[in-house]
Amino acid sequence: MTLPLAPVDQMHLEGLAIKREQLRRENPQADEIQIQKLLVKWLHDRPLDAPGRVRAL
Repeated sequence: MTLPLAPVDQMHLEGLAIKREQLRRENPQADEIQIQKLLVKWLHDRPLDAPGRVRAL
């Protein structure tokens, strides 16, 4: 049995999905591995006003 996600977790996953789609539009030649690398790079390139640790994918 899988426990339901907390609202913040669901929002996090939805945000990642939205960013993935944006990266696909901006990089139509990229394969899924390249998109994943771009997503991880984006997650780790946080602005200074975004405190806290990066959440795992």
